[in-house]
Amino acid sequence: MRAVPTGRAVRRVAPVVPPLDARAVPDEDRARAEAALAGLAAAVHRHLGNPDLFHRPRFRTAVHHRYLARVPAHQVTERIAAAAEERAAAGLLAVASVRAEIAERPGRRPCFTPEALRELHALIAGCDPSIPGDGGFRTATGRVTWADGRTFIIAVAPGRELRDHVERWHWWSVRTTAPVLDAAALGMAQLLTVHPFRDANGRTARLLAQCDLVAASLLPGLLLDLEGWTHAHRLEHDEALVAASEGHLTRWGALFARAVADTARHRTATIHRYAALLDAAAARAGDGTPAAAVLTALSSTPALTPSWLRERVPFDPEPVLADLLASGVLVPHPRLPGAAVHPNSSAVLDEPWSAPSRT
Repeated sequence: MRAVPTGRAVRRVAPVVPPLDARAVPDEDRARAEAALAGLAAAVHRHLGNPDLFHRPRFRTAVHHRYLARVPAHQVTERIAAAAEERAAAGLLAVASVRAEIAERPGRRPCFTPEALRELHALIAGCDPSIPGDGGFRTATGRVTWADGRTFIIAVAPGRELRDHVERWHWWSVRTTAPVLDAAALGMAQLLTVHPFRDANGRTARLLAQCDLVAASLLPGLLLDLEGWTHAHRLEHDEALVAASEGHLTRWGALFARAVADTARHRTATIHRYAALLDAAAARAGDGTPAAAVLTALSSTPALTPSWLRERVPFDPEPVLADLLASGVLVPHPRLPGAAVHPNSSAVLDEPWSAPSRT
C-alpha cells in the first residue's frame, strides 16, 4: 500500500449507476463518432475478408517488477509475449460469443453474465506475469494512485457488495434503452467504478465496450485501439471517469465518443494502407494469377500456410508460396515455421493508435 502524499486527501470513487434510459454522449460527439464508425465499416467491407484482422497481440510495456524480481529476464519476455497472445485470443472468443448470441437471439442486447465476466477476465489476465494470484473478484479494498500522487479508494467494498454491483451492471446491461454509444460508454464506466478485479479492469471494460458496438452493428469487428488511445490520454480519461462517478455523465460520454471517433479514423487509414500494400504485391505477381489469389488471401489472415490455403483456393498452393518466397514478395514468418507473410504487413497490422504529431 502506498503512503498518501502530504496534503492530498484520499477521495472515494462511487459506482456509476445510471438510469435505464440514460444518455451521456452529446449530440455533436455522437454524430462524429457514428460518422467515423460508418467510414470504418465501409473500409472493412471493401478491403477485408476478416473484420477482426487488426485485433492483434499487444505487448504491455508496464510491468510490475516487484512481482518478477526472481524471474529470469528471458522468461519475463516469453511470459509477456504469451500474455499478449492470450489477451488477443480472449478478445476473439468474446466477440465470437457476442455474434453467436445475436444470431441465436436477435433483437436482444448481448451481455456477459457475472460468471462469464469472471471467466473472460481470467482469460485476459491469467497469463500476465504482472498480475499475481488466480484472478477472480477482488477480495480487498480497491485503491488507485495516479502518477501525480492523488489516491482514490473504490467505494464498492469487496464481497457481497461488489457481487451485488456486478449483478446490477448485468441487469442494467440487458435492459437498458440507452442509445448504443451511451450504453457502451456507461457500461464501461460502471465496470471501471465498481472495479471488480484486482487488475486488468480497464482492459476488460474496453474490450466489452467494443463488443457492445459490434453487437449493435456499429463496428464490424475488434478494430479500435482503445488501449493506445487511453494510454495517450490517461489523465483526461481518469478525470472524466471520476466526474462520472460524481454524476457528470456527459463528460465521460463525450470522452468515450472522442476515443471511438479517433481510433475509428486511425483504423480506417491503416486499412487503406494495408489494402494498397496487398494490391501492389498482387500487381507485381500478375493480376488474375494463382499468385495474386494467394496474396489476396492476406485480407483475411496475417500469415499464409499451405494447409490454410488448400481449403480456400482451387489449386495446390505450395508451389505458388514457394515462388513468392523465392522472389521476395513474401518472407518466412519470424515465429511460425512454415508460414509466410508480406514483408511489410506486420508494420501496418501492428501499428498502435498514437496522437497526431503537431507541427
